[in-house]
Amino acid sequence: MSHAHDAHGEIDSLADLRDASRERLLTEIGMLRQQNGTNELAAAKREVLASRDAVYGMSAELGELRARLKSDVKNARHALMQTPTWRVGALVLRPLKLAKRLLRKK
Repeated sequence: MSHAHDAHGEIDSLADLRDASRERLLTEIGMLRQQNGTNELAAAKREVLASRDAVYGMSAELGELRARLKSDVKNARHALMQTPTWRVGALVLRPLKLAKRLLRKK
């Protein structure tokens, strides 16, 4: 009779061991999932920050290009006005502009 009891006790301890192992595994899986989620979140944050920095960099570059373009256009206009053709054209058109202005006043 005690022999059957011992066998039953062994079965119980095996079941307990199995349940304990299962619990430990589930806990580890839960911890790994949480850790993985944290890692993914950190990676996503890094990506967002990198994207933001890239956008800031592009905005600064765009600002510089706009300023350079404005300056180039200004210089080109100034250079154009210095050309003999432009100056002769301006001289020829000056009396016409004056006449238009006088006619508009009437």
